[in-house]
Amino acid sequence: MIFLQPHYFKLFFLLLLLVPLWLYHLSTKSRGRRRLGAQEPLRRISDLSSFGRSWIRYLLLNLALASLIFALAHPQIMRETTVAQPKRMDVVFLLDTSPSMRARDIPPSRLERAIEVIQAFSQKKPPDDRVALVSFAGGSLILSYLTRDPDNLPYYLNYLREDAAPRFGTNIGQALTNGMAILSKEAEIDPKTSRHKKVFVLISDGEDHGALLESGLRTVKEKGVPVHTIGIGSEEGAPIPISEENGTIEYLEDNDGKRIVTRLDEKTLRSIAEQSGGKFYRAFTGQELEGIFNHIAVREREIEGLKRVVSYEDLYRGFLFGALAFFMAATLVESRGIWKKAPA
Repeated sequence: MIFLQPHYFKLFFLLLLLVPLWLYHLSTKSRGRRRLGAQEPLRRISDLSSFGRSWIRYLLLNLALASLIFALAHPQIMRETTVAQPKRMDVVFLLDTSPSMRARDIPPSRLERAIEVIQAFSQKKPPDDRVALVSFAGGSLILSYLTRDPDNLPYYLNYLREDAAPRFGTNIGQALTNGMAILSKEAEIDPKTSRHKKVFVLISDGEDHGALLESGLRTVKEKGVPVHTIGIGSEEGAPIPISEENGTIEYLEDNDGKRIVTRLDEKTLRSIAEQSGGKFYRAFTGQELEGIFNHIAVREREIEGLKRVVSYEDLYRGFLFGALAFFMAATLVESRGIWKKAPA
């Protein structure tokens, strides 16, 4: 036990100084009784029980004062625990923005649902973790470099929401290359960040149509960056909206005028995850995305050491309640009805 205000213990000297005064009080009271004589009424209120009652009351009041002094000294108990110190993590989101991601088999759309969960993840992440964003369709664009600021990513995610221009194709290889460019640039700016755990999270609904997948995947494997892939889309698939005007949606059609239905092709996504050391996840309804993100964050979180944490528990409240209890007991002792014998 430790005390934050130990100088209050000097008040105990005051209690010691009160002892002679209390003894003088008892002596004066005893002499007064002897001078008054031993009449029957006086004996009833001045018997041995009254003498004992005075000492008990004195003891209880001193205990109450002592408890108050301990409370003023602010006692605490120190508790020491050891907690794991997680390694900081850099998460690069690779988000497919091709027209098929605007299919509405997952409400409000595949892309919108992915944007919602990425935004929520960036808002809830640990303060020292960093996030980056790369979009891809036929080409790829770095929207945000790694940042700790949770309010940075939503700006670029809103840009993707409002960008209605259709960009066909799914160039995953270029997205992987841009993701590695982000990590290389960060390593040049601050070499210390190379110690952070690096993770790619790729969200898409289709196979790769570019020519850079093999080279991009090779670079990722060389750097030891796991790519967790998330395939999003219902089993039934959905038509692909390419424009909307006055509430009328125009869908992508083939040469025969039939609507093209987009369905998830898992083969490429599974292969990327397996070759890079990541894991493939399947999101049929979009509601699984939040749990998937959290699972990835826990799975990839590494421990770099142990941290000693010291906490303190205040005890002054207990002494205050004790002082109140002693004072109330002294008040009860004061009542003659408790200790005084009933007259014969």
